[in-house]
Amino acid sequence: METTVIEKEINMETVAIEDLRPNSIEIKNVTVSFDTPKGIYTAVKEIDLTVKKGEIIALIGHSGCGKSTLMGTISGMTKQTSGEVIANGNPVKGPGPDRGIVFQNYSLLPWLTVYKNIFEAVDSVFKDKSKSEKHEIVEKNLKMVNLFEHKDKLPGQLSGGMKQRVAIARAFSINPSILLLDEPFGALDALTKSSMHVELLKLRNLDNREKTIIIVTHDIDEAIFLADRVVVLNNGPASTIKEIVDVKLARPRNKKDIVHDPEYMKIHDRLLGLLIDKFSIDDIH
Repeated sequence: METTVIEKEINMETVAIEDLRPNSIEIKNVTVSFDTPKGIYTAVKEIDLTVKKGEIIALIGHSGCGKSTLMGTISGMTKQTSGEVIANGNPVKGPGPDRGIVFQNYSLLPWLTVYKNIFEAVDSVFKDKSKSEKHEIVEKNLKMVNLFEHKDKLPGQLSGGMKQRVAIARAFSINPSILLLDEPFGALDALTKSSMHVELLKLRNLDNREKTIIIVTHDIDEAIFLADRVVVLNNGPASTIKEIVDVKLARPRNKKDIVHDPEYMKIHDRLLGLLIDKFSIDDIH
């Protein structure tokens, strides 16, 4: 009984400490609509979400539910029709270096080497740094993703997993306080994807878990392994938040161990139930 009380006190203390963290992202009553030949299409409607500094949030839902649209409003690449998005205390008016983005298709410049792809990003953001300082940043981030020996290769000479590591290194090199990942591992095979999950968390740990990360995914296991909270969106159009599921699994997480954890199985079943209405042929009428 005494242990239980102590555990509760520790948990309450942890929650209290977490609540003191500043807000990294605030999405306030955001609706995004687009003009189409068939009329107005509303992708997301009246979304409210607050993300604390250092949190990892997964956005999950069926195709077309507005996950990438919502991500776009945070990045500043998509303008909301109504409502407000605040990043690091400032209203989002457009893209900025405080928000790094990694896409599924890597978005590397095919005519530039691995090294130059990252240098271009560093050079454009850190105007006040010397050339030697910029080279130091590039080399540091290439070494962090174990790609320094491939620095002179073109993207076309790399595997999918290596390209994604370059894209992540490029995003980290500008040292954004917010990292936005739009299905970054969706095209990778299972083993490479699993390795990339671990690499991402290692990079975050080097930043003392200060970086806020938002990841769009279709993968329930990926969401649970990476995230502190999973935001489940309703089917579109006019998608809203269906439920936010807390992932109360201790870090660091071991993939082999957590799949047998009762809490993991509980979260997995909850997310599966939220995403899948019909489980067998007999359920379909």
